[in-house]
Amino acid sequence: MHCPQNLRGLAACLALAACMLFPAVAKAQGNYEVQVYGSDLVPPGQTMVELHSNFTFQGAKDTVDGVRPDIHALHETLEITQGFTPWFETGFYLFTSYRAGEGWQYVGDHIRPRVSIPEDWKWPVGLSLSMEVGYQRRSYSTDTWTWEIRPIVDKTIGPWYLCLNPVLDRSFHGAEVSKGVTFSPNVKIGYELSKKVSAGIEYYGAVGSVTGFDPLRDQQQAIMPAIDLNLSPKWEFNLGVGVGMTSGTDHLLVKMILGRRLQFGRKP
Repeated sequence: MHCPQNLRGLAACLALAACMLFPAVAKAQGNYEVQVYGSDLVPPGQTMVELHSNFTFQGAKDTVDGVRPDIHALHETLEITQGFTPWFETGFYLFTSYRAGEGWQYVGDHIRPRVSIPEDWKWPVGLSLSMEVGYQRRSYSTDTWTWEIRPIVDKTIGPWYLCLNPVLDRSFHGAEVSKGVTFSPNVKIGYELSKKVSAGIEYYGAVGSVTGFDPLRDQQQAIMPAIDLNLSPKWEFNLGVGVGMTSGTDHLLVKMILGRRLQFGRKP
């Protein structure tokens, strides 16, 4: 599909507007949706339904700043993403948490529109930009209303896959409002072992304000060996084990993503 000039202009304007908004962005992902985003979108007319599951084996044991402990907490996040055009999709998240003695709890919800450079432009790298805004209950987050802008750059070189998400975050209501814009880099390096199996390393960080990083002990730094299974174009599967490297990070977390692509009606 050839992209008309007006669509190119629209995409450029959206990218420029997003860059201008970088000074007003926010932390959104937390440990409810542990994922390094690739640049590809859900195709137009298709719906991706994903379940993000993670369990914290070693984490906070006590209430800190009014936030409940997450040790032995099971987090389940439902993500539904609808593809509208080759360069635009929108996702919706519903966050939940379960701990013994607490039962299932509603945590919050977010919405995430995303634009991308269409594949037929044949850029040397994949490039997309998502903006995620939403609410989390105060007992599960020090910041209840947040906004995240996530640039996504990726590249496949032979069997290697490289992906960078230099995330910028901003809180609108909560303890981190005074920090302004904060930086949360995410990185993925993968290697294709076969046509159906890829293995790699994912990195997740939250280092503090862009005007001055937090002390290392207060930063979140985690390394996560992970595998991806490509068993069918309709399914996605990702499994990882996260190891925290600072005192401000959960020390052991296991996560799984299971996704299914659905087609409703005729293909456009």
